[in-house]
Amino acid sequence: MKNDIASTNTTASVSLHILPFILVGSFLSIFDQFVINVAAPAIMASLHPSAAAFEGIMSGYALIYGMGLIVGGRLGDRFGRRRAYRIGLLLFAATSLLCGCAQTAGQLVIARLLQGLSGAVMVPQVLALIRVSYEGKTRVQALSAFGVSIGLGQIMGQVLGGWIPAWNILGFGWRMIFLANMPICLIAAIGCTSLPLDPNAAYEARHNQLGNPLRLFRYRGYAIGILLNVCLYAAIVPFFVVLGLYLQNICRLAPQTAGLVFMAVGTGFVLASSAGPTLMRKFAPPRVLIYGTICTSAGILAVLLGTITGQSTAIPFVILALFLLGLGNGTVIPIATGVVLRYLPIADAGVGSAILTTGQQLAGALGIMLAGEFLMGDGIPLDSPTAYVDGLSLQVCAASAALCCAISLSRISSVQDM
Repeated sequence: MKNDIASTNTTASVSLHILPFILVGSFLSIFDQFVINVAAPAIMASLHPSAAAFEGIMSGYALIYGMGLIVGGRLGDRFGRRRAYRIGLLLFAATSLLCGCAQTAGQLVIARLLQGLSGAVMVPQVLALIRVSYEGKTRVQALSAFGVSIGLGQIMGQVLGGWIPAWNILGFGWRMIFLANMPICLIAAIGCTSLPLDPNAAYEARHNQLGNPLRLFRYRGYAIGILLNVCLYAAIVPFFVVLGLYLQNICRLAPQTAGLVFMAVGTGFVLASSAGPTLMRKFAPPRVLIYGTICTSAGILAVLLGTITGQSTAIPFVILALFLLGLGNGTVIPIATGVVLRYLPIADAGVGSAILTTGQQLAGALGIMLAGEFLMGDGIPLDSPTAYVDGLSLQVCAASAALCCAISLSRISSVQDM
């Protein structure tokens, strides 16, 4: 088995100057998930969607995106990650144009579904390209930059989702949140032309047998890493949804101001992600993973305790808790994704990252459903702190489970160590 892995474990030497073009995919995938939430009131006022159409606009992208990730990852493994990534970028630009030009709610639903499909082609290639294009210290730097791109997507999605419709750029209003994707995607597609073709693509096409994607779970470290990510996203994603309601209903903040408070999370995320290479040099990656998960758990726990003790309306306290959460997320998310892929042969990087991202998406969706049930199922008004206790408690439990997975992962050797 070691010989098989070694035969496919050669990486290309790629300049870090090309990395920003690769990271456009991860940035846009996060940005478009966050920006639509804050821009929803402007879209509703413009298109007047029915309840079913509104759900399609808000969740259609994530649904198709999550369902198509494994296929998108496999396309990269089979036909080349650079080629699949560039095609995904061009498709994302085209479908963003469709979203921006939609004249009815039904048209926007269809455009969002197509946008999710293009995202499923584009996003799995990001981690796979990092996995096959960089090694050693440059890979650590690339993964840290990957985390920064996610943090920037969160910050800019929350803030610009409220402000872009208000700015009404060129009279396009909310449509600009989609139209702005087009030049970014086109520039990235052109920039990626200098990426070399996957060095092992011809070998993998002949020798890599796909079989059942579940076969990847025979790598124990990969299986535990997937569980870690599932628990982590089951805590983080619904927490942001709960937090948006919490800031407006409990802290009594305007939507634009609530978006600015979210910057505490994003700021901590970017700072921690930027410090990733230094932390990785001083400590073993699994230990950094444990420390980051502790910070994430502590940040959510602090908000829960503030709700219970009456500190829920103390904005400095909330900002401090969110900054701690951001530090944890910025430490753990880039390392978690990178560490998980280290347990796989390079030939499976695409489908492995697709399974990982699918697990993250489904866990986040399930977490939102459970949080919504806790918030609204018992009839307690959303302006009562009591309504948020059960949901926050569940998220603390999920983050604690992720911590247990991180501890278990620290005891397993990766493929790179074999």
